[in-house]
Amino acid sequence: MKREKFLHEQQRFSIRKYSFGAASVLLGASLVFAGQALADEHHEVSTPSDATLRATSDSDAVTAADIFSGVATDGAASSEKASQVSTTSQTASETATSEARSEVSASTSQAADKISESTTASSEATRNTNASSETATNLDVSALTRAAVNTSLVSQPATTTDSDLPSQGTYVYKERTEIKNQPKVSAKAEFYVNPGDSVLYDQVVTADGYQWISYKSYSGVRRYAPVKPVAAGSGNGNSGNGDGKPSNGAQATTGALNIPATGTFYFTRDTDIKKEPKADLKPTFVFSKGDHVIYDKVLTADNHQWISYLGYDYVRYYADVATLTPAKAETPTVKPTETNQAKPETTGAEKLPASGTYNVTRSLNVKNEPKASAETLYTLEKGYKVNYDKVLTADNHQWISYISYSGTRRYVDIATLKTTESKPQENRVSGNLTINNQTSNGFDVVVTNVSGGGKTVQEVRVPIWSDKDGQDDLTWYHADKQSDGSYKVHVDTASHKGDTGTYSVHLYYMLDGKRTYITETTAKVPETQVTGKLTITNQSSNGFDVVVTNVSGGGKTVQEVRVPIWSDKNGQDDLTWYHADKQSDGSYKVHVDKASHKGDAGTYSVHLYYMLDGKRTYITETTAKVPETQVTGKLTITNQSSNGFDVVVTNVSGGGKEVKEVRVPIWSDKNGQDDLTWYHADKQSDGSYKVHVDKASHKGDAGTYSVHLYYMLDGKRTYITETKATVPQSTETQVTGKLTINNQTSNGFDVVVTNVSGGGKEVKEVRVPIWSDKNGQDDLTWYHADKQSDGSYQVHVDTASHKGDVGTYSVHLYYMLDGKRTYITETKATVPQITETQVTGKLTNNGSYYSVRGKYDDIIIVNKKHGLSKDYNPGENPTAKAAFVRLRDDMINQGLNVGRSYSGFRSYDYQKTLYDNYVSRDGQAAADRYSARPGYSEHQTGLVFDLTDKSGNLLEDSRASQWLKDNAHNYGFIVRFQAGKEASTGYMPEAWHIRYVGKEAKDIHDSGLSLEEYFGIEGGDYATSNKPAESKPATTGAVNLPATGTYTFTGRASIKAEAKVSSPELAYYDKGMSVNYDKVLTADGRQWLSYVTTSGARRYVDIAAVKAEAKPEVKPVAKPADKPNLPESGTYTFTDRASIKAEAKVSSPELAYYDKGMSVNYDKVLTAGGRQWLSYVTASGNRRYVDIAAAKPEASQPAAKPSLPESGTYTFTSRASIKAEAKVSSPELAYYDKGMTVNYDKVLTADGRQWLSYVTTSGARRYVDIAAAKPEASQPAAKPSLPESGRYTFTGRASIKAEAKVSSPELAYYDKGMSVNYDKVLTADGHTWLSYMTVSGARRYVDIA
Repeated sequence: MKREKFLHEQQRFSIRKYSFGAASVLLGASLVFAGQALADEHHEVSTPSDATLRATSDSDAVTAADIFSGVATDGAASSEKASQVSTTSQTASETATSEARSEVSASTSQAADKISESTTASSEATRNTNASSETATNLDVSALTRAAVNTSLVSQPATTTDSDLPSQGTYVYKERTEIKNQPKVSAKAEFYVNPGDSVLYDQVVTADGYQWISYKSYSGVRRYAPVKPVAAGSGNGNSGNGDGKPSNGAQATTGALNIPATGTFYFTRDTDIKKEPKADLKPTFVFSKGDHVIYDKVLTADNHQWISYLGYDYVRYYADVATLTPAKAETPTVKPTETNQAKPETTGAEKLPASGTYNVTRSLNVKNEPKASAETLYTLEKGYKVNYDKVLTADNHQWISYISYSGTRRYVDIATLKTTESKPQENRVSGNLTINNQTSNGFDVVVTNVSGGGKTVQEVRVPIWSDKDGQDDLTWYHADKQSDGSYKVHVDTASHKGDTGTYSVHLYYMLDGKRTYITETTAKVPETQVTGKLTITNQSSNGFDVVVTNVSGGGKTVQEVRVPIWSDKNGQDDLTWYHADKQSDGSYKVHVDKASHKGDAGTYSVHLYYMLDGKRTYITETTAKVPETQVTGKLTITNQSSNGFDVVVTNVSGGGKEVKEVRVPIWSDKNGQDDLTWYHADKQSDGSYKVHVDKASHKGDAGTYSVHLYYMLDGKRTYITETKATVPQSTETQVTGKLTINNQTSNGFDVVVTNVSGGGKEVKEVRVPIWSDKNGQDDLTWYHADKQSDGSYQVHVDTASHKGDVGTYSVHLYYMLDGKRTYITETKATVPQITETQVTGKLTNNGSYYSVRGKYDDIIIVNKKHGLSKDYNPGENPTAKAAFVRLRDDMINQGLNVGRSYSGFRSYDYQKTLYDNYVSRDGQAAADRYSARPGYSEHQTGLVFDLTDKSGNLLEDSRASQWLKDNAHNYGFIVRFQAGKEASTGYMPEAWHIRYVGKEAKDIHDSGLSLEEYFGIEGGDYATSNKPAESKPATTGAVNLPATGTYTFTGRASIKAEAKVSSPELAYYDKGMSVNYDKVLTADGRQWLSYVTTSGARRYVDIAAVKAEAKPEVKPVAKPADKPNLPESGTYTFTDRASIKAEAKVSSPELAYYDKGMSVNYDKVLTAGGRQWLSYVTASGNRRYVDIAAAKPEASQPAAKPSLPESGTYTFTSRASIKAEAKVSSPELAYYDKGMTVNYDKVLTADGRQWLSYVTTSGARRYVDIAAAKPEASQPAAKPSLPESGRYTFTGRASIKAEAKVSSPELAYYDKGMSVNYDKVLTADGHTWLSYMTVSGARRYVDIA
């Protein structure tokens, strides 16, 4: 039992209710300085030891901060700094002052309302007064002080025979001793010192039965330490009888003890401590003789007297202090008394100046109001001095007043005045009891007409007990005064053993310190019944809600509310037991979806059950109605203009059947249904469906359009309704267009075309021919302008496509109108000349990565020439991540097609898995174009993020990509791999891949250079033997130069990053300029000088053409090459250089290329534009086309297909599906019926089918399956016999997907011998799948058969 007690008391030192900052500082400090001891002051205590801070009572708590604001023992006011703590109450708010907080070293402080003033922390405490005070305001001081159970309040030194101590000197402590702010046994201990510690003291005081040494701390607070007891009667403490002993006297076994209502109780025998005031209850622990506790209640229960306090675990405990003689039932037997506060002994006013210093000659009470009945905050003892600024008379007492450091005015009661007036007529003692709000849970007691008959009513007490079992539940309530002058008590039956029936309610006043009976009444607590009410709401064809109110278990706890529900169809075959969820208003709710009840309509039975005492108990029942649904749909025409209109479908319902698709056939009234188009309506976020109709898709017809609505129900197309739309005749008569030049840099510019109108004719294409003013039109390029989301058109011009020319460019605008190219307008653009960017810094390697010193920070460099350590694993950089989130969210908020998912940090091992997968699929040469080898990925730095669109694909949206190019640098990012920079970056363009570089991002963006070009760092492909040849004896045409030296230019010469003619010009030397070079070499048919710039970058200057031995020039045969015979899919090895393009068109720009000997995995072979093409899908989901007409690898003959021209018009002989991809598994978007026609521009074979392809007016490519024969369907593999959940070991490679679909992209895979824990087995798309949840909560599917 003793052990239990000590375990319980350990909680007294826990840290409670701290703000995050305070707790962090305290806990951190305790870890750093653990093991060191604490003392009051470093220079005064020579051997600090482990001190412990405690809070005791509320009144004690204020003295440290408050008394010394106007009180000092050395004859002058204390020099303490004013507390910075915000007050939240008149008592607890002043507990933690700046001087108290700086007393104990923060290194091991176990309480959070003090901060050390020791040498190691004193300066910090001074600098951070505000921060310390703010920390302290977050403490729940009242909670700490209420739980002041303490078995070692004072370590009482044994009486010694030493002579009296000198009045000042050094004292060495003989045992562990409490240090206090007052010479009182009852005062709280501010901290402790250990045997052997010493202190310099300047006073010796005798008080409260002890001799005390005293000194003033660095914070200005006077401290007291008890060193030995003195003869009985000595001293003037405010607790006990002046002899150092507790004031409660011996504990009698019968009869109530005469003890104050609150205070400190010293145990004179071993005493049981319990959680309820019941004599037969097993004790929780035991206090021993000599222990003491600070209590806040005295009560009578179970024929015993108890004291009660709130423990540090916030549990109320009860100590059995006396056994009582049975009392009469009609009145309470225990009379609590008030705390014995010291009162002024004098009568008559003292003559005092209006302000000054007051010498305290006896114990005086300090209060917050000049009222005799006000609560005493603390007591001033003889010897104190008070600096006051007011003298006043109030409540028949004389007071002096001062303002404390917390800003609170205090009042000191110094004299009781003689009444000079004639005595008023005595008032009658009165009080009325009223019982309100009587329920099965309790009631309220209201006390009105309160009068003490001329005496002050110091407290209103209301003893209450039920008529059951005598007074075993008697509780003395303290009534709280209300704003209207009444008093109130709330009674909860739970505090009275849950008793129902009659309660006795008595009223007592505390008058002149005595408890005085006033009146009484009774209250009724009715028996409770089991109740509950069912209400059906929100009844619709889809289901209904059930609301349960008036929930009561008739005195028992309702552990759960259950609602069994079933439809009247087929008995209870759809019975479901619902668990009702409790709502904020106390009701319970269940939502019923008829889909969970086999879609049944009609009547539903709804029953209500409670779980009471572990048993399911029937309460009541009702019924609900689910009406039959009807097939509905409404067509609304919006945004009608001369260009088209929108169709909105609302109120969509399949009448109980699933609407699998919403179809909208539309045609104009001209020429029958020759422009009939079946539209697939897209579902919107509000549940409606929408179709946009462009009259260009309907031969430009104006006038009336027919709009019909169909649903796909049970696999059948079902007519719903129809309406009309009107396209007004266009009033446009003028052909217009405006050219604007943006983003002019040394690398190129953008052309934006706005105000586009064909004057009533359809603008089928916007063409922009551009050329530089150098050498006529030798660099003329006809650009196809891309339409933007805002209706404008845009072209990006790169000088690399115009021989690197700088200066003025001509920009013209043409439209394709009625099949003719029509001139519209023109303008000029300027490409400025630049000099080579010089960035200081040198490439270094720290063992993990390469870096270069930029203008502001070190920049990590990762490319195919500079890798990372395999074990470099920093995770996502938090600064970069925060910037990325801001960028992404801003793009989303601006309505750009950007999703929240992204690809960020990748470890070495994860990158290896990705790269190996790509190599396995596409071959290494192709994979190296778009994926980094392990150890060479920027993702491993944690500074790179790949953006996605809203569909989860890598971001390629043109508008979003342009926004990134224009704005990423504002967030510290650069678009790392841009078009035209593959020679330096080593990778194909990636609009989605952004790299965080910080402040220098703007400089890099403005330069127009890649990261490698900007810092002059070697980039390009992985290190191979493809380096420029070293200087050899000059061939014909070469300049005869020494290996190193100075060269003076005789004409303009280009400076480049590589010794290649195709390398972009970075700058140039003019005639007469010179350079110091350190190499001469021949490469790419030219002679080059080479040198290293100040930034460490190597540069090459083209100085002469080299004439090699003449070889006969091979000219292409002037006729198309024979088409290679290839299988429909496979691996192809290139025999020559081949261009990679976004479209199977000769005119399509080259994105990249394959060189001789490289390979690609393709999934399509097609003929277009007089050429044969291979096609494949990149890792980012983009389809690419490679021109292979020149190559003739041996291959099997392609499958026979219908003899069709490469483009033309096709008439369908049967129903044919329109799809977004040339895949059998691709969803059907719409279809052509027999007799309908289509204009196509491609014929291709894919997925075992032959397809026609065309581009819609919205720019989307569509594919139509025209093959007449379907291959024999292979039988699905037999479903493995597997349990519904378990662990599965793979016998071969198996794909992991986000959906149970063969067409779903592979996210990762399991290899033979690997295992997975699954929780589902399902069959879908003709395959058997295992399914499981990832740690991130995403469900995954693995194809196993």
